[in-house]
Amino acid sequence: MTFSVVIPTKNRPRELLNAFKAILNQTRLPDQIIIVDQSIPRNVLEKKLKAEAKKVNLFINYIHDQAIDGLVEAKAFAISLNKCDYISFFDDDIILEKEYFKMIEKTLKSFPEIIGANGVISNYPDANFFKKLIFQITHFGIYKDERYKIQTPLLTKRKNPLKINVLSGGLSTWKKEVFENLSFDTKNKFHSYEDVEFSIRVDKTFPGRMFVIPQAKLSHHHASLNRQSTLLRTQNDVIEIWMLFKKNRNFNLLGLDFFVLTLGLFLKSIILSFRYRSMHFVRNFFRGFIEGFKRQVSFQ
Repeated sequence: MTFSVVIPTKNRPRELLNAFKAILNQTRLPDQIIIVDQSIPRNVLEKKLKAEAKKVNLFINYIHDQAIDGLVEAKAFAISLNKCDYISFFDDDIILEKEYFKMIEKTLKSFPEIIGANGVISNYPDANFFKKLIFQITHFGIYKDERYKIQTPLLTKRKNPLKINVLSGGLSTWKKEVFENLSFDTKNKFHSYEDVEFSIRVDKTFPGRMFVIPQAKLSHHHASLNRQSTLLRTQNDVIEIWMLFKKNRNFNLLGLDFFVLTLGLFLKSIILSFRYRSMHFVRNFFRGFIEGFKRQVSFQ
C-alpha cells in the first residue's frame, strides 16, 4: 500500500514549509510528494524542499507553473503524476499530527471498502447546537452535507471509521481507482463547493464508501476571513449553489432544497450587513443570484 501527497499552493511559502515539515515528521512517511506551485518566482521553495526530502529519501515532484488556474486545476494536474495506490490532497495550511498516515494506513487495511477518507481537524471551532440545526435544515437534497457529524468531541472516541457523504477536499485521501472513473471539474470553476460537487459524483459511482477516520488527526491554520473575502464569498456561494442545482438537475424535490439554501444564504447576508454595517453583503447576494441564474454549466 503506497501513498502520495498532493499540495497545491500559491504565494504562501511559510505555510507550505510548515506543512512540508509536518509531512517529513510522520512516523509513516508517504511514498511520493507532489507540489503544484502557482506562486510568483520569489515565493518558490523548490530547491529547499527537494533538499529536505532528499535527507529522508523521499521522492518529490515540484511543479512550478503560474499558468495553472486555481485549486481544482492544480489538483487535476497532479493526478497524472501520481504513482501510488492512494492520493492525499492537503491545503498548504494543514499540519498533520505525527501518526496521521500510520492511522490512515491501518484503517484502510482493516476497511478495504473505503474509497475516500478524511481525517479529523483537531482545532476545528466548536459549533453550537443552534448553528448545527440551521445547517441541517438548510442543507438537504443535493446540498446534503453530513460533515456536521464530525464537529463533536465524541468522534475522537470512536474506534471505527464514520460513514459520511461529503469529504473535505483539502484533507482528503482517495483510492486511485476513483480517478480511473472520475475527474475533478475544471470547467465550472467551483471553489467553496468543489468538494461537495466532487463528492456527489463519487457517491453515485461508489455509493456509501466515503468515511472519516477519527484517529487520523490534523490541524488547519487558515487565516480568518476578512470583510472583503467574506463579501466575495457571499456572492460566490450563491453562484455555486445555482451551478450545483443545474449540473445535477435534481427536480425530485421540486427545487425545494435550492430554495431553502438560497433563503438561508440571503438571511446570512442580512446578518453580515448588520455586523459590518454595510449593505454590500445583501447587494452581493443578489449579484450572485443573478449571475448564477445566467451562468451556463459545463457537463464534463
